Amino acid sequence: MSELHSQKSVNPLIEGFPNYIPDPKLKIGDRVCWHPLPAQDFGIITGLEYAPAEHLQSWSWKYVVWLDPQSPSREWTQQDSAWEDDLALCKPATEEQNYEPA
Repeated sequence: MSELHSQKSVNPLIEGFPNYIPDPKLKIGDRVCWHPLPAQDFGIITGLEYAPAEHLQSWSWKYVVWLDPQSPSREWTQQDSAWEDDLALCKPATEEQNYEPA
């Protein structure tokens, strides 16, 4: 059996793709934070893709987030990815503090 056939099957594209996919709730340039907490990372969206989400058993928007220099995970990575339901628009609490949900 080939490696391709031994992997878990991916959900097929939704019927009517790409005309009938939901619009993304977030866009490139949006400032976001992980929500719901306890994740404390925050940054700016630099990319997105419509991808199979095994945990949802369907397809969903997944975002690339360039982490803010003050974001806790920035110590070991400059960017992260997250599913749409795991992010919220954020606004700066103050110039010196972390972002908070908008």
